[in-house]
Amino acid sequence: MKYVIVLNFILLTFLLAGCGSGKQLTQKKSEAESFFLANNYSDALIFYKEIINTYDENNNSDECKVYTKAGESALKTGDAKLAITYLKKATNTKFANQSTYYYLAQAYKEVDNLSLEIVTLVEYLELFPQGNKLIDVNTRLFYTYVESDNYEGALQLWPEIISNDQKNISLLEAYFSINNGLNNIDECNKTAQELLNINDENIVALSWFGKQYYRKAEDLYQKEMKAYENKKTNKQYNILLVALDNVTYDFKKSLKYFTKIYSLQPTPENANYLSHIYGRLSDEKKSEYYKKLAN
Repeated sequence: MKYVIVLNFILLTFLLAGCGSGKQLTQKKSEAESFFLANNYSDALIFYKEIINTYDENNNSDECKVYTKAGESALKTGDAKLAITYLKKATNTKFANQSTYYYLAQAYKEVDNLSLEIVTLVEYLELFPQGNKLIDVNTRLFYTYVESDNYEGALQLWPEIISNDQKNISLLEAYFSINNGLNNIDECNKTAQELLNINDENIVALSWFGKQYYRKAEDLYQKEMKAYENKKTNKQYNILLVALDNVTYDFKKSLKYFTKIYSLQPTPENANYLSHIYGRLSDEKKSEYYKKLAN
């Protein structure tokens, strides 16, 4: 009888202790949620850590529901590495959701892990094709593809991306980079003009047109001068004169762009372009002036 009484006492003690710890855990979850909803992520994270530790101590991590919010809180308090730890754990539970993958991708971006960021963004799209962060995820994935030189992947996303914001200069510049990488000259010309229509001081577009006319003029100049040196006949001389008219026209077009470029970015490189252009246009004074600036 005495043994039974002692046993019952022990069981009751464990039961009461379990109820107490369960009540404490519920209270911590409530506190964490209150801080989280109030955007007080630092205090929310304190409680989330305690909750996670409790689950870990009980070898019951698979049933922990707070990994995602703990990861988001860590990310928003500047601890991307801790955010990754919690969010990766969340992906291995049945409680993973859109926010899990969205913030995990952001955390990888913060630690500059482009490859894992791309993997996570793609996972988001596969798991949540109608997700409420779809526009943000597609846009970021587009930029990551451009950054990693995956131009074909970026082009596949482009129609949907641009439909959301047709006047976004950053997007258009990225699209220009894609087509420049793929040597799509016509599309580069079109996009560069769109950029100038939005902002007539856009350096990407100005440089594209300035260098395009410069190369065209210089290539023709070198070609026809070489032809004349090899064959100094009246006929070849007349061909050279016609060619030089075209060369002058294109150098003047290039000059217009580089004059504006230099006013915005007075770098040695841009000064060197101006020096060479003025030299080809037989303006030695200005050519020397910009040559000194280039040096």
